[in-house]
Amino acid sequence: MSRCTARLVRSTASSPVFGCAVPATAAPLARRPLALALGLLVAAAPILVQAEDNDSGRYADATSLDQVNVHGTRYAAGIKQAVDLKDIPQTISVISREQIELRNLYTLEDALMQTPGITVTGVSSEGQTYISRGFNISTYLIDGVPSTGYPGPRPDLTVYESVEVLRGASSLFSGAAQPGGAINLVRKRPQRTFHASGALLAGSWDNTRAEIDVGGPLVEGGQLRGRFAASAHESDMFYDVGRRERYVAYGVTSLDLGDAATLTVGAHYQDYLAPIQTGLPGYVGGGLLPVRRSTYLGADWNALDSQSIVGFAELDWRLGEDWHAKATFQRARDDSENYYAYIGNGAVRPDNGWVNQIAYYGDTTERWTSVDVNVGGAFDLFGREHDVLIGADLQKSDYSYVEWRDSAFARIDVFNPDTAIPRPGYQPNSGGLSKTRQWGVYGHANLSLSERLNLLAGARLSQWQIQARNGFTRDRPSLTNPQPVRLGPWTENRMPSEVTPFAGLTYDLSGEWTVYGSYVESLQPQERRTADGRLIDPSRGEQWEGGVKGALMDGRLLLSAAAYRIDQVGRAQPDPDNEGFYVAEGEVESKGVELEANGRITENWSIFGGYAYNTNAYAKDSTNENRPFTRISPKHGLKLFTHYDVTAGALAGLQLGAGVNWYSPVEGGNAYAAVPTVVRQGGYAVVDALVGYRVRDNLTVRLNVGNLFDKVYYTRISATGRGNFYGEPRNVTLSLRTTF
Repeated sequence: MSRCTARLVRSTASSPVFGCAVPATAAPLARRPLALALGLLVAAAPILVQAEDNDSGRYADATSLDQVNVHGTRYAAGIKQAVDLKDIPQTISVISREQIELRNLYTLEDALMQTPGITVTGVSSEGQTYISRGFNISTYLIDGVPSTGYPGPRPDLTVYESVEVLRGASSLFSGAAQPGGAINLVRKRPQRTFHASGALLAGSWDNTRAEIDVGGPLVEGGQLRGRFAASAHESDMFYDVGRRERYVAYGVTSLDLGDAATLTVGAHYQDYLAPIQTGLPGYVGGGLLPVRRSTYLGADWNALDSQSIVGFAELDWRLGEDWHAKATFQRARDDSENYYAYIGNGAVRPDNGWVNQIAYYGDTTERWTSVDVNVGGAFDLFGREHDVLIGADLQKSDYSYVEWRDSAFARIDVFNPDTAIPRPGYQPNSGGLSKTRQWGVYGHANLSLSERLNLLAGARLSQWQIQARNGFTRDRPSLTNPQPVRLGPWTENRMPSEVTPFAGLTYDLSGEWTVYGSYVESLQPQERRTADGRLIDPSRGEQWEGGVKGALMDGRLLLSAAAYRIDQVGRAQPDPDNEGFYVAEGEVESKGVELEANGRITENWSIFGGYAYNTNAYAKDSTNENRPFTRISPKHGLKLFTHYDVTAGALAGLQLGAGVNWYSPVEGGNAYAAVPTVVRQGGYAVVDALVGYRVRDNLTVRLNVGNLFDKVYYTRISATGRGNFYGEPRNVTLSLRTTF
């Protein structure tokens, strides 16, 4: 049975990957200026250069950050076993470190914006929702370990080697989830050879960023290894008010405990400040506003102020030649303070642009913990080698908040906005807390039925529960002497034990091409109740997928084509015989086709991207039957980027790249209301380009141009009330990247 030989991230990165196992008026916290981070980078550079010069050639085998290497062990998405990407019977996209740096994909949102089949949406500018195959993605993993959520807004990719996106149902290793897919973030890990890199970037709207990444052996022999990465990023916005600031630091060490075990411990911290807003409204009766792209309908003091920290420990224990055990513990905390004015959910008339503004203050804390333990390995049966893995995980989340809201705070004219609005004195008068718990056991086998035919099968037994307390006080405590919010009694919702199966067949047509078919289920808890007072059963997602994958050009290029159908059944519907109660009879159907190419056509010509087609509808619903289910994601979407690096001749060192994101028309809102609230964005294309020059082997300068032709479009739409956001105008970024 063939072991894993293809990957789309650097072979020197040994981290496990997703699926296959390897008070209110206080000012924001003071932030260090970007100059401090630049100073760190400048100060470190001579040390790094000296380290390289002191032992010439010592680090010659270090891998360049600009390379894509598709050979080496891979732990593929959704399986937690060593399986080739082309032999996984589901669709997986990998955004590698090369792509992240080539296209300046600073955040998870940036990466998902360039991932085929993914739509980025959300009413809040700092709260993103990702849609895949018509459904929200509600599952996040880090190094293959699931969590109840990702702490902090807009996670920066400084910490991560790559991002993996599994499209389709993913409950086997994540538990309760929507059937849209899952996102796995693969951390940077210490390497056994010295390596270092740094970058300085500057661009439109005073966009400045500095990055550093250095690591290697900490003792002679390399039994102890470390890595440190950090970034500082500040930028104004293309709209009238606002500046984002984000600072990230990450450290990790790995220690070999003899020849059989490795202990890895690390943590990262992110400090983030942003001008939160809720976008633009539309017209009464439908339609988007033709206002300036720079229009901002908040206050000049709007802010989301967030600090998050994530720590982890991982023990990888090799149990002989073919078996291993792994235990991972992750702990995170996010503290956020929000104070902002946002527009109420009201449309405007062409001759009267006034809308209400609401003032809001919120102070939230979220803590989550994840534990995952598994053991797996190979065994012989009937003369063939097979793989098996069994494990258990626990996910915990504790969330608390206090807040205040004034719904009659002010008014603002969308056609001539004045953002100099007096800031109110906040008096929090409501709050609550919740505790979410999820645990499960899972098993998975990769059975070699013949030289070419493999069966991948598994199942998960899951339990889920949430406890919550909400409160409200009519007292109006002062911020200097706040009174505690009086909380109500605990309420509890619990999902009984449920099993979700997974099965897939792969057939190796040749050494390069594989065809496959798979069936996988997902579960999503629901909080409605039946007439007898019982919590309604979870909705169940059922996905059938078939396709073909090819690893060409000696494994440098991965091609895939897939067709799928998802049925989400058992959705809550009003009980026709018992008003105020529900029955689990609703159904949604989603189906489509996806094509993708990722890797290198030649040694110096790369391509990333693909095409996605999706159609979805309510198959059974008391009010929406046969109507579209998710209309804010396009039926057709194309995301494609190609890059060429001239390596010989008079133009040696020149780099050229271009990409296009094209979408068919989308719409949001309610077309069937007495007064329609529909907004529509016609089909559009956005073109990006880059030109660069490799000054020498370890120094590259690039100029990236986003929205080359300055296309005017709405990148997110919602309805006529709010949540409509313009896409960025033409912008440029100049970067200087170096490696040692």
